[in-house]
Amino acid sequence: MDNPLGTTFHSKILPKENIIKRIQLDWWLRKGNEQKVIDNLLLFLNKDTLPQKLNLKEVKKLIDYHIYNETRDYLEEALIHYQNNEQLGEILFLQARCCLGLGSLDGALKKIELALQLEPNNSDYWNLQADCLLELGEWEAAVTCFNKSLRSSPGNADTIYRLGSIFILHGEYGEALNCFSGCCKLKPFNHEYWEMKAEMLVKLDQISAACECFLKAAKYSGQIRLFSRLAYCYAKTGQVKKSKKLLLKVLKEEPDNYDALCNLAGIYHKLNKDEQAYKLLKKAYTLNKNDPLLLNNLGYICCRLGRSRKAVEYYNQALTLSPSDKIVLYNLGVCLYKKGIWEEARGLLEKLISIDSNNPDAWTLLGNVYEQLSKHKVAVDCFNRSLGLAK
Repeated sequence: MDNPLGTTFHSKILPKENIIKRIQLDWWLRKGNEQKVIDNLLLFLNKDTLPQKLNLKEVKKLIDYHIYNETRDYLEEALIHYQNNEQLGEILFLQARCCLGLGSLDGALKKIELALQLEPNNSDYWNLQADCLLELGEWEAAVTCFNKSLRSSPGNADTIYRLGSIFILHGEYGEALNCFSGCCKLKPFNHEYWEMKAEMLVKLDQISAACECFLKAAKYSGQIRLFSRLAYCYAKTGQVKKSKKLLLKVLKEEPDNYDALCNLAGIYHKLNKDEQAYKLLKKAYTLNKNDPLLLNNLGYICCRLGRSRKAVEYYNQALTLSPSDKIVLYNLGVCLYKKGIWEEARGLLEKLISIDSNNPDAWTLLGNVYEQLSKHKVAVDCFNRSLGLAK
């Protein structure tokens, strides 16, 4: 069996001793005794003399175990002895990893910049510099580093995936889609890449294309949650029967699948089966009581079923979690209007308009509220404002 920890540092060790050491390390690792492995590796760092040629596999392994201080000190000594060595760039790179692990971003950047001067086409070095810049919040500079990394290693799907993830965090969904599309071309059987591509297509409202990607993601992974996302896209494209059939299949295998419960409730609502939708949403509520979207949907269904008191409770719960949610503010305003609670409805709608002054529906509803309060001039102003926005 190959030793996952590599060979020892010192060429002085006899082959027989080397084999025994490899067997010991492998045995300890398989038994879960990582501390013994670490202690043994640290012995190599404490030797009085350095070998003629460094074997850095063990050093990398120690860094993977987050042993930064001792490893950094060892590499500092190695740097003194190997100023003109072909491994100098790698030593600086590993030093930078130690600095990053210890929270010294400036130190990490200085080391990796020196490494890049020696090996400007090393993609690992560019990726590490990008990591440092991301820690500093300089995401655009990190993107530049990842792009330089890809020029050195064009087919690195992992780097492209990371680049796409950065674009998602900053709302650049078109750029993210390009990244995940590239990943799918490089590794066409990777379900995660197809899933991320599908999610970007949903963000960009390209739902039909998203259906195809979710279908591939589900096929390659077999994960039931992906069938739930596919069903959501079917519903968005008007394929209600197809969506319903798929969601029922999901819930048969996973009765507590949260997304499937919520999405099937939406299907039943479209089919004017609000009681069935309500039962599904109530079950989803037992699984997650802190989802503003679910709480809004429960409020909406309750209002349609004439259970306005319960609807108000759900809407207020949603606003506790998301006080500026425009949809919840409007829907609660409608519910209060129907109950005849004019002043409270007025306050909510004015808050909504302070957030979104170009909402014609909010202005119309506010006008209706002012009419009920016998403030006809103000009501007319609201109606005129709504008409101006609707043009």
